[in-house]
Amino acid sequence: MKPASAAEVGLTYSYFSPNFQFMNQTIIKNSIRKIAEDHGALLGVCRIDDDLRRVFHFEIQKIAEKMTHAISIGMPLSKSVMDTLIDHPNMLYKAHYRQVNAVLDDTALAISSEIERNGHRALPIPASMVLKRHPMIGHLSHREVAFRAGLGWWGKNNLLVNRKYGSKIRLVTVLTDSELEPDEISTENCGDCRACLKACPVGAISDDKDLFSLEACSAQVQKFARENDYGMYICGLCLKACPGKK
Repeated sequence: MKPASAAEVGLTYSYFSPNFQFMNQTIIKNSIRKIAEDHGALLGVCRIDDDLRRVFHFEIQKIAEKMTHAISIGMPLSKSVMDTLIDHPNMLYKAHYRQVNAVLDDTALAISSEIERNGHRALPIPASMVLKRHPMIGHLSHREVAFRAGLGWWGKNNLLVNRKYGSKIRLVTVLTDSELEPDEISTENCGDCRACLKACPVGAISDDKDLFSLEACSAQVQKFARENDYGMYICGLCLKACPGKK
């Protein structure tokens, strides 16, 4: 899709006018949001502050110095697939997990291409790429970016909780130097809901999200992987249980 010109959007400002620049970024944001929606995904934007930047993996730290904003893309998981989970992950969930991650990566690539076509830089960060397992490390926290970009809140289960989809959502991130308008951070929380606490087979989750036991959770997903030869660390039980706030 060719970007709209100033004349097409009814503008009389010069290219260097702040008003023109604002409208141009609005056009870009609407364009990439449409790409996300066409892929069945949600999209939010946040600024990259020093606290977020300093925890980027060293592979992206240098190029990320030029990036000012982060785009979070969230793909809902299939409720029907999630409903097949009883007390452990299964092969159907494994396949779906991988499919959704692949669609997320395709969406991030399409959005990055659209941003670069409009004269800006964009860096897609792969979904679920584990660079180190002990401790588990990625290029950045997709969950933290999604929280800051307004896609949900930090749940008791240590995952993002979206109002509509709960924790049944996978995430990917695009970093950019495009001055896109940030979205508002959610002020919601899990409240009295304890569905994920009841669903966790090892009691890794508590009412205080800061007391979540990453060690117990990691040990359980590793156990699931060994017992079922999944070749990847998955569980999904607390995701299935999380209702969000529809």
